[in-house]
Amino acid sequence: MGKIIVFYNHKGGVGKTTLVHNLSFALADMGKRVLVVDADPQMNLTAAMYGLSTAMEYSLDEDSKWMDHVDKYISIGEHINTYLKSNKCEKCFFKKEIPDNEGVIDCISGSINLTEMESDLYSIIKNKNTYTEEIPHMFELSIREPANEYDFVLIDTSPSSSSIVNGMYIMSCDYFITPVSPTFFSLQAIDNLSSVLQNWINILGEYQSTRGKRGLSFNPQFLGIAVQLAKRFNSGAVNATGYSKSAESWINDVNESVKRFLQFANKRNMAISKEEFSNIFPGSVPFVIEKCCDFTPKLRDIAEKEGVPIILLTQEICKAYKNVDIEKKSSQYCRAFKSISKSYREMAKNLTNLT
Repeated sequence: MGKIIVFYNHKGGVGKTTLVHNLSFALADMGKRVLVVDADPQMNLTAAMYGLSTAMEYSLDEDSKWMDHVDKYISIGEHINTYLKSNKCEKCFFKKEIPDNEGVIDCISGSINLTEMESDLYSIIKNKNTYTEEIPHMFELSIREPANEYDFVLIDTSPSSSSIVNGMYIMSCDYFITPVSPTFFSLQAIDNLSSVLQNWINILGEYQSTRGKRGLSFNPQFLGIAVQLAKRFNSGAVNATGYSKSAESWINDVNESVKRFLQFANKRNMAISKEEFSNIFPGSVPFVIEKCCDFTPKLRDIAEKEGVPIILLTQEICKAYKNVDIEKKSSQYCRAFKSISKSYREMAKNLTNLT
């Protein structure tokens, strides 16, 4: 069975979708079979996978590319309801074409209607009875059964701390990662992560799977944080590590917050050990999985407009944009592109160490 990994932070704007998008391609480049799940009603991951970038492509007109895809490919709501309500759906997963590669990327597309399912599921969970007590188990099956066909299942969640769908995915997964960016609010989000998880534990606790009861696995393992959007270079104010002083200071602060969260997680057997971390992510300091630095807005903007992950940008693509050269060694974009690509690919390689 593929490893099910949830990416969650209740602070938005930390590059969570960008991380999932790039990791999926990095893993596929290694020949892995990957299923990505867009569990965010904003559907940014779905748009990235579809390669949509303009308002016209997003149009609700019947002949638009967006509506063509909606008609063809199953959404997360439709997929979950095949398990919860036994609703038949003839639509298939969206399959991303990867030329000259043995890897696979399939996608369970997002849905703006997921918010309606949220309301229904929350009501069911809060009003448990003999007719609905196995609903959480069936929810988990909706991701566990497809996982049998893949090496990895990557779930991109919304930033909502009250989302019951987020909570159920967390309690159904094997591992979870918290993407962060070097801001005070992202630091605050990690400090609050324990209370968010505790709230889901309180709400879903009655549905935990036991020897005689089918429910949620309740065995997520915290892998660590992935720092994004940090600056390595900053007007010469650089320390011995190569990171800007402000970024390095923030990274140290955020790791202290992670240590406090681990005290909570370890008591509930919801985190890997330092030894396990070092085996999975050699060279990284627990529990900072990766530092994705030199993240220039320009490269991300180009990737979004061209409908490709950053790691697949080429000079042929970039030449249409003024002064953007990712091959010229002296170019800031070349340096940034190599740094970002190395970080994402290294993280993907290390995830294959999961047992």
